[in-house]
Amino acid sequence: MRPNRILLETVIITVITLAGMLFISSAKLLFALLPVAYLLIERRLRKRTWGDLGFNGRTFWADLRASWILFVLLGFVIQPATAWWAKTYFPEFLLHVQARLPFESGMGCGILLPLLAVSLIGEEMTYRTLIQGRLAEFIGVPAAIGVASLLFGLAHFAPGPGMVVFADIGLIVVSSLLYGMLFARRNNLWIVWLAHLLGDIFGLTILTSV
Repeated sequence: MRPNRILLETVIITVITLAGMLFISSAKLLFALLPVAYLLIERRLRKRTWGDLGFNGRTFWADLRASWILFVLLGFVIQPATAWWAKTYFPEFLLHVQARLPFESGMGCGILLPLLAVSLIGEEMTYRTLIQGRLAEFIGVPAAIGVASLLFGLAHFAPGPGMVVFADIGLIVVSSLLYGMLFARRNNLWIVWLAHLLGDIFGLTILTSV
């Protein structure tokens, strides 16, 4: 397969996805699923393995041990600390984040956790496997992490006061840079997904606590 075609496909899917999510909010979920559908179809057509997509379950524990510091920071420290900071010192930021969350308030854990887990798999496939993984072959790993993280932050844009929006997007980009580094170390999407899931769970717990 010609590399230029792979790059072109990646750019087209990314542009359509982000444009749709930002400008057609009623179909945001549909556009968010587009990269996942593309990766799954492309895997079959080009006979890629699940490992090519980052689903390396057999090396999970070895990869986790090799990246445990980043994993702990992302899964147990950064998001809870950010949520605590927002509740204590920046209530406007807290309200902004709560307003843009894609889940209904009062949703039970039995529904929220599965939805969160599935949505995060889609996010990580999009920004780590597709954008970061594909672009790294053309522009290098550091630049690919940077581009994927900027796009990840942009995808979470929600209107609001300038300073609040800047803080929100900025913190998301920083977290995404760390997720990108975690993925680049071992190419294991399960590690990144679990760290993201744990971070969101603990962060949401603090955000929604009285």
